[in-house]
Amino acid sequence: MVSMRFNFRIVFRPWTLFFMLSKTQRLEGVTSLIPSDTKKRHFVFWDIEHPVLEEDEKILRQVQTKYGLSNIYVVSDFEGSYRGWCFSKVSFQAYLNVLVDSLSILDYSFFYYTVKRRKATLRISQKKGRPTQKVVSFLESYPVSLPSSFIEQVVYDTGLQKKGIALLLGGE
Repeated sequence: MVSMRFNFRIVFRPWTLFFMLSKTQRLEGVTSLIPSDTKKRHFVFWDIEHPVLEEDEKILRQVQTKYGLSNIYVVSDFEGSYRGWCFSKVSFQAYLNVLVDSLSILDYSFFYYTVKRRKATLRISQKKGRPTQKVVSFLESYPVSLPSSFIEQVVYDTGLQKKGIALLLGGE
């Protein structure tokens, strides 16, 4: 049984071979894309991996004001790990602008995969060994109707360990 995450990276300029060995868990999530929307708009989600909630709230309030976003709900199941939910509907370009203005608090993988897949995925299920997610902050702006159900639910695997041993062979 693997209880630690092992990352391997071999660099042969200009190529890098990367792989990871980690025990995984299956999670459920929802995507930001609203498929039934003819304008292909998105809800605004954040996966925040920044340990100071007060600083996170400050950044979220700034983007909320700058982009005219509705109420933001911040949930957590572990200190320093937060998810932000906003049900304003925005274009993908506007969503990317919001995320870029929030980069200092975002989980990098969340940002990377949002850009790559052209939609964000935010988990709704409980991670192994963690309590149920609870609302820890509410940033009031103006209310919008909450969706009666999320249109696109997904199941995905993620590593149990976030940090581990990294082995770099070659390169800098």
